[in-house]
Amino acid sequence: MYSNRGRALFGVLSWLSLVAACGGIPPERIVANWGGSSGTGSGTPTSTGAAASGAGPTGGAAAAGAVMGGGAAGQAAAGGQGGSAGASMSAAGTSGSGGSVTTGCTTPPASPATIYLIGDSTMSVYASNLYPRMGWGQPLGNLFVSSCAVVVDQAISGRSSKSFFDEGAWAPVKAALKAGDYVLIQFGHNDQKSDDVARYTDPPTTYKQFLTTYVNDAREKQATPILLTPIHRNSWSGGKVSDTHGAYPPAVRELAAALQVGLIDLTALTKAYFERIGQAETNKLFLNLPPGASPNYPEGVTDNTHLQDAGAVAIGKLAMADAYSQNMPFAALLSAVPVPP
Repeated sequence: MYSNRGRALFGVLSWLSLVAACGGIPPERIVANWGGSSGTGSGTPTSTGAAASGAGPTGGAAAAGAVMGGGAAGQAAAGGQGGSAGASMSAAGTSGSGGSVTTGCTTPPASPATIYLIGDSTMSVYASNLYPRMGWGQPLGNLFVSSCAVVVDQAISGRSSKSFFDEGAWAPVKAALKAGDYVLIQFGHNDQKSDDVARYTDPPTTYKQFLTTYVNDAREKQATPILLTPIHRNSWSGGKVSDTHGAYPPAVRELAAALQVGLIDLTALTKAYFERIGQAETNKLFLNLPPGASPNYPEGVTDNTHLQDAGAVAIGKLAMADAYSQNMPFAALLSAVPVPP
């Protein structure tokens, strides 16, 4: 048995090795599971792991809660799946080797794969002074075995597929990519802003062009790209979730099919999920707080675009359960069979 001191030293050394493996990516973007609290996100930022770093030997994305087991999502998505996951956990490669995902990553590969997330505010990491605001990528590392996969959340609030590239945010991710890594790509919320020339993209042309750049660059580095449609906003009409994304989700579906890229259709998944639980429960997933509920929002807040911790955890589970149901290769690196919310 290791002493507490030995465990702490091992954790620090593991942390440093992961930072090195991620090509110098800022540590606050690494959201691997560091074994923090298994709470549901109802406590303070410290107890839930929602601190500014979102990672680290004493932080972690612990808001993901307890280890999941059993079940799988049934939502099918168009387009290729990038190969099926192999029964061996070394199936972290770019195309898989046949077989299916079992109960989790029990035999780590020689070095952990890195799962990069690029996208907008619905996916990104937030500092503790904005808690409980949280992108769904922030607690995602808690669903993976850290010796099998490291989640690096490079999504940035306010970015579109165009501005993320034009501002240089893609360049360090591309430079750090290595064979066997993955890139989860989710844009759309800010691409819609037609009055903002720096961010706006046209669904059938420029939107697809920028997404194609990310796909092709990842493949050039022998990494596996996965396209995701944007999550729904908390917008309702007649008891149904309103479509606020227009032609953007269909454009992603079309592109995934054309490029034979794996697709996680979060637009369809979140619509079905929100309508199943109803508007009142969906409100609790978004950053809607009454006055006095949070010291970071003393006057309360109404935000039906951005998630709070419970929503971030739920959407992460939803996405990973769908990836598992499709036998996407990176699902072989999960700590257990994911259960959709």
